[in-house]
Amino acid sequence: MPLLLLSVLILVTQPLRSLGTEMKTYTEKTVPDACTLVLCSPVENGLPGRDGRDGKEGPRGEKGDPGPAGAMGPKGPPGARGPPGLKGDRGAPGDRGEKGESGLPDATALRRQVEALQGQVQRLQGAFNRYRKVDLFPDGRGVGEKIFKTGGFQKSFQEAQQVCRQAGGELASPRSAAENEALQQLVTAQNKGAAFLSMTDSRTEGKFTYPTGETLVYSNWAPGEPNNDGGEEDCVEIFNNGKWNDKSCGDKLLVICEF
Repeated sequence: MPLLLLSVLILVTQPLRSLGTEMKTYTEKTVPDACTLVLCSPVENGLPGRDGRDGKEGPRGEKGDPGPAGAMGPKGPPGARGPPGLKGDRGAPGDRGEKGESGLPDATALRRQVEALQGQVQRLQGAFNRYRKVDLFPDGRGVGEKIFKTGGFQKSFQEAQQVCRQAGGELASPRSAAENEALQQLVTAQNKGAAFLSMTDSRTEGKFTYPTGETLVYSNWAPGEPNNDGGEEDCVEIFNNGKWNDKSCGDKLLVICEF
């Protein structure tokens, strides 16, 4: 058996050697530069083969475990306001509260304060109007809260009384020595001799009273006065020496008003 196998190998290898020698000779003749492009050594690799096709996609793997949560991003801008919701049902009434104090006492006190303020305002307005009218008289004297004013003109008692009332005052009614002295100074300054006072005894002869009906609280009669000379002396005049005398109301004397 070894001899037979060896013989077969010799027979096979001889034709191969002859074929290789012939191929080398043919190549050198026909392709003289082939070895410059392709290595001819039997141990070198040949030309690169054609790229193979992609294989089929394999089966999908199992789902992995979730990774850790990332950091929270910055707060976004607020969205547009949505439409109002439907009106809810009315709730049950709450417990009744304790009874509060009545506001009537406060209202009453406030009303009284307002009335008091209104009275003060009216008095101030009246005083302002009086003082404004007092300015119409150029000469005057002030005693306490009283102001005596004269325009320097002479009139009968009734006319003098009317002038003073229209100005917001009354004919002079001295109730003290100080007031009487102020009137005396006005009579002297005007050089008129005498001026009417407000007191009369027209209601009861010999009983002189103020226009309000009050009896006199002060007087400064001249000696022997009042005497009702001629039966027609129902008014009072004051001289430039400050003394009083009963006088006929129709005579014309200096007009002095008090405010």
